[in-house]
Amino acid sequence: MDWRAEIVKGVLIHQRLAELDTQGIWKYPLPEVAASEDEIVATEQKLGYRLDQGYRQFLRHANGWKSFYQDVDILGTMGLMGGAVMDAAMVQLDAIDPGSFADNVGVEATGVLPIAASTLQSDMFLLGLPWSNAPGAVFWVAGYLIERFPDFRDFYLSMLDYNRRQIAKFEGGWPAS
Repeated sequence: MDWRAEIVKGVLIHQRLAELDTQGIWKYPLPEVAASEDEIVATEQKLGYRLDQGYRQFLRHANGWKSFYQDVDILGTMGLMGGAVMDAAMVQLDAIDPGSFADNVGVEATGVLPIAASTLQSDMFLLGLPWSNAPGAVFWVAGYLIERFPDFRDFYLSMLDYNRRQIAKFEGGWPAS
């Protein structure tokens, strides 16, 4: 995947959203500067395992992205180590009954890593860890499973589509449900 091209698409989508969001519902910052291989390796050493290849490649081009989807930040290497967004995700994850989480999401809560979350809304995106029964899969959870993506690439591209749908809503072209 050409991450540079896909990140540029994301930036263009965010710019259009910013133009249309006249009420200032969300913020639309640019992605963070790429992480170095040393930063990624240091993060992996602190976590105790190697990050999924797709997410790793993304970090090599954008070391996180605040408000990538509404108020949800994609975590960069620093965010994976802790901070307000990771803390909020961990509080949510810890509050879920492990049995119901596994039944609903299809993976044990101990087998996922928050990679995108918010301090303002319950949406979080969890990456299946290498030892889980779903390594590399990304789970969109907001109290329950909303969607499962086979990998980080599909998660990223799908979220661009969700942002495009928001553009259509702002433009008035989204069908009423």
